[in-house]
Amino acid sequence: MILHKYHSGDYTLVHNRFFDEYMPSANGEFVKIYLYLLRSSDTDRELSLSVIADIFNHTESDVKRALTYWEKKKLLQISYTPDGELKSITLTDGVSFPDPQKTADCARSAQRTQESVPSYAEETAVVSDAGNRLDSYASHAADFPLRSDSEPKRISISADRKKELAAQEDIQQLMYIAQQYLGKKLSSTEVTNILYFYDELHFSVDLIEYLIEYCVSKGKRSISYIRAVALEWASKQISTVADAKKDTNLYSKDYYAVMNAFGIKDRGPAQAEAEMMARWFTQYHFSLEVVLEACRRTINRTHAPNFQYADKILASWKEAGIARLSDIAALDRPAPAAAPAQKSQPGRKNASANRFNNFPQRDYDFEQLEQQLLDC
Repeated sequence: MILHKYHSGDYTLVHNRFFDEYMPSANGEFVKIYLYLLRSSDTDRELSLSVIADIFNHTESDVKRALTYWEKKKLLQISYTPDGELKSITLTDGVSFPDPQKTADCARSAQRTQESVPSYAEETAVVSDAGNRLDSYASHAADFPLRSDSEPKRISISADRKKELAAQEDIQQLMYIAQQYLGKKLSSTEVTNILYFYDELHFSVDLIEYLIEYCVSKGKRSISYIRAVALEWASKQISTVADAKKDTNLYSKDYYAVMNAFGIKDRGPAQAEAEMMARWFTQYHFSLEVVLEACRRTINRTHAPNFQYADKILASWKEAGIARLSDIAALDRPAPAAAPAQKSQPGRKNASANRFNNFPQRDYDFEQLEQQLLDC
């Protein structure tokens, strides 16, 4: 079996896209075999399925499965002899491997640039050979597929367009701000998505900046979460920061306090829920403490988060004139029961409370009966 090689040297160069896009979803044993093939491409060692299997303590079938997996990912090509035996493995340009000399030159140039605090445009400079370029940020992730099924399958921004955008001063500033918010250097996927927001969703730089700020304020730094919010805003035709702030006001801290009181922590409020909460705070003018008390009583009585039940409680409190938490305690306090007045008839003795009187008694006028007996 012949293993074709692209370059030689005392190091093995692995493209960043392999780490960012291929390795996370791959089986660990498959990754080891791929890296070993990549390492072996710099040597004259003779390889075979049995040799690779022995090195990793696998069966030849295990090695075949790994090769088939990477072939499906278009990272290598396998050729066979007419009798079906494995003939050669060719590492393809699914992930481009730069020429060593050009890579070394780029590394030295990058080191000099880093010492002088590089701009984003400088960091996105590419080597002239399109097949062997050491890409940075968006330029080396051109047309790479996104992961989520709910998102566009491909980001339709060409590499030339990305380089053009990267040269713009406002985009450079945006990338710097995004790095500050996210607290790290942007990956190629993150940069590609930010450029997608700008060029495809037609978000302004200010709107993208607010988008990232808003997501980070919610504790969400994942680019997939940021992208989901961006697509939602685009579907609502939100095009300005003012529009976005108006939309996100539905999710104020008071709203999330209510959601938390109901034990709902994995989503934002639905439209109907947001409308009810808006009524509680803006129409009824209840404080957060009063609303949370209604939520507490709802959970105690229904044992489930029930916005409709809480809405009925708060509506009744509004009718009762409740304005603060102390008013609720006064409303709950039972009124003293008035003792029923008992009318006693003159000359009639109350029957004693015993078992002989536990039935309806006849109503006699004993004075009249006594007079009747005297008249007889």
